Amino acid sequence: MMEDRKEEIMEDTSHGMSLEMVILVICMIPAIVLVTFLAFYMILEITPDYPPRPDMQLERLLQPQIWNPNATHELPYQDYVTPIDSAVRHLSDGVNGKVAAYRAAVGWVWVSDATLNGVDEKWLVPHVFLVGTPSYDTNPAKPREASDCEEQANTLVSLLRAEGVEAKDVRVVLGLVNFGGDEGGHAWVEVYENDRWLALEATSGPYYDDDSQRLVERRGMPYNYYETRSYPSVDIWFYYNDVHYIDFVHSKKKAPDHWSTLQVVSNDGSEVKGVDAMCFSLTLLITIYLSEAQISIIGEFAPRKTRDKLKTLIYQ
Repeated sequence: MMEDRKEEIMEDTSHGMSLEMVILVICMIPAIVLVTFLAFYMILEITPDYPPRPDMQLERLLQPQIWNPNATHELPYQDYVTPIDSAVRHLSDGVNGKVAAYRAAVGWVWVSDATLNGVDEKWLVPHVFLVGTPSYDTNPAKPREASDCEEQANTLVSLLRAEGVEAKDVRVVLGLVNFGGDEGGHAWVEVYENDRWLALEATSGPYYDDDSQRLVERRGMPYNYYETRSYPSVDIWFYYNDVHYIDFVHSKKKAPDHWSTLQVVSNDGSEVKGVDAMCFSLTLLITIYLSEAQISIIGEFAPRKTRDKLKTLIYQ
């Protein structure tokens, strides 16, 4: 009798444990679903929903040899924004307004300096980009305009200025970006609209893939693509056009006050205002000492590089 009772107790206990496990598994399903959702959400937040070039070949840190020896501006980069150039003016005659100017720009073909110019880094003024590169023997997309990010950014700002956009409301940005895990120096454009800066990515159009040696056609991002998305910048080095500039590397400035305000658009489209750009660089230096968990709490503009790693940018 005692042995039968023991077997009954053990059988009941085993049934109880099985039931508890079933309940536990059922309770864990929502947690697993939630964790999976959050994991996919984080991946989507980190990876741009507009696919970057597979061979992004982000630009090397800007080298001193790009400087124009006949520079006429305080910041030599400014000499590469030429709104009164004849080729820029001719292009301006065929477009009407900012959106049309941007649509013209995303039709330009991204080609690496190594392919087009045979060197790692070479800057061209807009006139050479518009008139010269279409006939380059090294241009794999000829007779189309072709070059990399700085030519496209400088020429787009030149075109926007020729279209009548005031100098205070448009600029080239040089900085560190992270497109889908590929980090490097880059040049892009920002226009000031509705009291905030809107990023324009001229290089989102067609490009030449050095690895596969083929031309990849793309329509490019819409003009307002970054109205509701954060541009993947990690650090800012220079703002400039033909009139104004801010040099964060050397703490120099000749620009309107609203150039010094970094206005960040969060992923839900809301705007984070009032971050002073000069203080922003200092914030980068401070936050690198925080833990990864603390950095993730700070937000999307937590730094990846320190100012010391940008010393190669300093020109004498």
